[in-house]
Amino acid sequence: MRSLFVFLLVMAGVVSAQDGLLPSPIPQELRRYLELTDAQANGAQRLNAQLAGYRAGKARRQFQVQQELADEMAKNPLDPTAIGLRHVELESIRREIEAEQRKTVEAIQALLTPAQRTRLDGLAQVLRQYSTACSAVAWNFLTEPFPVPSAPNQGWETFLFVQPGFLAAAGCPAGPIRGDFLPATFPLIP
Repeated sequence: MRSLFVFLLVMAGVVSAQDGLLPSPIPQELRRYLELTDAQANGAQRLNAQLAGYRAGKARRQFQVQQELADEMAKNPLDPTAIGLRHVELESIRREIEAEQRKTVEAIQALLTPAQRTRLDGLAQVLRQYSTACSAVAWNFLTEPFPVPSAPNQGWETFLFVQPGFLAAAGCPAGPIRGDFLPATFPLIP
């Protein structure tokens, strides 16, 4: 079932990339904040579309390797070399995607003026402080930075989006989740 979900997710990304739907337009608030010209925005969208196409190709290969890995794991006896090679290939693909993303970031930043890069440095500082800010909200040193929108009815949507302390509006997790690397005694959200 998991492999079917991954396959459908990959194929949706491939179809969207082929249709030109990925990536979505640059949000207006980001365009205004950085004071992007149309040429800069178009260049950034073109570079991001190229990255999306690159990622889609790599995702197809990752899916194939994961299927091969599952096949190898089902065999008896296990072939450690075959299993190890597939793990190495998955890591190589991950590193290739990471390197391509770094190149894309550098290429997009090259489109910016020095003043725009200074504004971008401000956003980078905010990202470095993000987890600290989320911790301050979680520990009630701060309130959520903006009001949570109210839902039109009092159904399930209201519970998800309006409950006090639900930090989705701030983009902060409500607490550590299973899979986080935490001390064994730390309480986890299931």
